[in-house]
Amino acid sequence: MSMANATTVQKRVLKALQNQAADAQKMLNVQRASGIEPAQDRTQSFHARAILHTELAAAALAGGVPAEWIDQARERGTKAIRWNTNLFLRRAAPVDRGALVDNLRADIDRLARFTGIHAAYTHGTGRHDDTTASVDQTLTTLWRRSAQIGVLLGIDTEQARQHWPHPQWIEQASASAAGQTQAQLTQNWHAIANTDMTSYTAQSIALAAAGITPNPTIAAPDPLAMLDTLSGRDVGVSGLFSDAPGAHIGAAVEATRSQSAHTDYDADITAPMFSAPEINYPGIDP
Repeated sequence: MSMANATTVQKRVLKALQNQAADAQKMLNVQRASGIEPAQDRTQSFHARAILHTELAAAALAGGVPAEWIDQARERGTKAIRWNTNLFLRRAAPVDRGALVDNLRADIDRLARFTGIHAAYTHGTGRHDDTTASVDQTLTTLWRRSAQIGVLLGIDTEQARQHWPHPQWIEQASASAAGQTQAQLTQNWHAIANTDMTSYTAQSIALAAAGITPNPTIAAPDPLAMLDTLSGRDVGVSGLFSDAPGAHIGAAVEATRSQSAHTDYDADITAPMFSAPEINYPGIDP
């Protein structure tokens, strides 16, 4: 199968996977040839690379890259073969794109729910502290990763409007906090703060490094920009959760169209360090 069968973004991910594996194999060969026990910082660096590699492969699968191509890229890398466009691709089994879009939509629905709870809780308490920052980061990571997967899946503007239209997304955010007591909001808010985003953070970093950046035109509303917009336009977050939110939702939708989404790569998000990554990576047993 020729390389032309892969999309541009799929090629970027496959290139990153293959070259990462090739670089790791080179590092491993040099280390073995030296006969010297690697220093702890070098071992940690290798493991950090390994976890990003395996998370990139996971993101590739979520974004519709055939497993056969992913395996092939990694196998070539372990043989010290770097990426080039003249390489052939294996015949791949059909990808269930519909199921992958459903998975993405579930994440975007979860983002709406988290955003609604966050907005209601912080508006009611006026709280802004380290936990608030943690929730902000959870929303940002979930938004960025879902937007990147959308790009990898080849979602176009019309499909995005069909699957996660902004008015419906805002209504979901509103409904998520409706009728909750302050105690329930507090419990749910802390649950969001404690959500483990380690994998999605690593996937977003790895995708960004591979050149996969969010496209705001196919993404859900930026959750943090949504909160700022509602406050800045005197709509008030409380209005989002009223019994008749239609006017506020309309204003918020219009505002999202004029907002620039956060598409920049966040250098403050650092790669997680694991001692035993479960991955097929040169020098590390699965």
